[in-house]
Amino acid sequence: MKWLALFSLIAANVVQLPSPLVRTRSGLVRGRVGESGKFHQYLGIPYGTVDERNRFQAPLPPPKWEGILDAVDENTWCPQQHVSAVIGTPDCLKLNVYAPTSASPRSRLPVMVFVHGGCFFEGSGSPFYYGGDFFAEHGVVFVGINYRLNVEGFLCLGIKEAPGNAGLKDQIAALKWIKENIRSFGGDPDNVTLFGESAGAVSTSFLILSPSARGLFHKVILQSGSSLSPWGIQHDPIKTASSLVKNLGYDTKDPYEIYNIITNKSFDELIKAIKYSRNKNWITAEMLFVPCVENDIAGVEPIITQFPVEIIESGNYTKVPMIIGFNDNEGIFFVSKDYGTSLNNVDAAETLQPDLVFPSEEAKNLTVERIQRHYFSSAKDELIMDMVDLYSDIHFKFPSVVESEMYARTTDQPIFYYLFKYSGYMNFPKAISWFLDQEGASHADEVFYMFRPHAFPTPHRGLEAVMMTRMLTLWTNFAKFSDPTPKTSRLLPIKWRPSREWNPRALIIDRSLTTAPMWDVPTVRLWNDTYNKYRRRNYGFKNTRVGVRRCCDDSRRVCNRTT
Repeated sequence: MKWLALFSLIAANVVQLPSPLVRTRSGLVRGRVGESGKFHQYLGIPYGTVDERNRFQAPLPPPKWEGILDAVDENTWCPQQHVSAVIGTPDCLKLNVYAPTSASPRSRLPVMVFVHGGCFFEGSGSPFYYGGDFFAEHGVVFVGINYRLNVEGFLCLGIKEAPGNAGLKDQIAALKWIKENIRSFGGDPDNVTLFGESAGAVSTSFLILSPSARGLFHKVILQSGSSLSPWGIQHDPIKTASSLVKNLGYDTKDPYEIYNIITNKSFDELIKAIKYSRNKNWITAEMLFVPCVENDIAGVEPIITQFPVEIIESGNYTKVPMIIGFNDNEGIFFVSKDYGTSLNNVDAAETLQPDLVFPSEEAKNLTVERIQRHYFSSAKDELIMDMVDLYSDIHFKFPSVVESEMYARTTDQPIFYYLFKYSGYMNFPKAISWFLDQEGASHADEVFYMFRPHAFPTPHRGLEAVMMTRMLTLWTNFAKFSDPTPKTSRLLPIKWRPSREWNPRALIIDRSLTTAPMWDVPTVRLWNDTYNKYRRRNYGFKNTRVGVRRCCDDSRRVCNRTT
């Protein structure tokens, strides 16, 4: 017991020990030694500035300081709703660096930059959820970033004062900071893997397409998100903003009038003015401030000015090695928000997404009938898992299918595909959704097999040591070697190969590792046919033709060509 007490005292002191000083372009930074003693963590380093001058615009350069910045702030949040309160501060453009204790400016270790999810209206890159401890212990320099959310990050009025995509421009500013400073922490600025989950994957997808992000990353991992997701892009940004000011008591669609109203409101007032309707929350909400197709505006550097399909089809994007994947039961987390854990009646018309536009009521009704037959035709009283299948397909799987198929046709870089199905003790999103009796993995279940959340204890993670080591090894191997399995072992007994097949061969991540075709062909046919016919063709401010060429009815192709 005396030895245990002594060890506990030493361990507690190790956590508080200061890390070596690091010189950045803004000034000296001092962090602290991580809990295990195997890494240094620098938390809350400013990478950009936001104030009244650029509230809805790209960030200004980071502040400089005299003396030493003690980078030990674990909880930085951008403005967002948390339970019933609005938390956070606009001065939130900060990032967190985790580096192995052996790292030095001469090390040039691979860098992994994580973009957090949260449907673009909540979340944080802080260790509250996404402690990068284990990544650093696996020999990479890990960086987690914050970016502006909701109205503050994605008000898109098509004018210089609020051009749109400020949150994505924050992410680019963070990548530029990393390019300029990460060598001081032992990282290699020429070997940066950008990865994100959910909204973080949507963000990563947009940065792949943006000329503004060229040269700032060298590999990507897209976990459960695509720029083609129905919830991943604003379909009518002026309508979204107009609906917000209407909730504040104003009726206008003029972008300058909307800007004058919004700029005189606090972030607290704006966030509280966003309302949700029955069965439409989170990714299905009717008022989502997310990325948009921007106007060309003199003096403003945009993220994108074309619909993503057009850019990918043209091949004019950053071509790098990729990992693309999703979980088998993505929809659990969101269905639980909209319907709870039980569902006896379904109106398939309610599931139609705003990125579908029908030329007639007849066309709409025929589509509803096809959806009803495909997902809800069985004579069952309980339909909740059928709805989970629909949510999974339309919001995550099919968008990733289309995006990855177009990448495969337009890049010479390797693409690795995965399907995560593992159900274990760390499937927290499935647990809080009250779906623990279901097999498989919900949306975001995989992230807790990689990160150490500082917000709550996870003593049972020792029971999942094999899966956690497996996931971390696959991801960090990709960052180190551009290959998740450079060699096989007892931990990784199967070679994960890139695929070029029409239905790509994916790594199935479960209790054992296997390979299988990535997607379900009948489901892809249904949605491919629907989107070929009815995909919305006007996004944003211009009457641009963002169409798709009808596919040959061939199960070996997933055509989605722009017209």
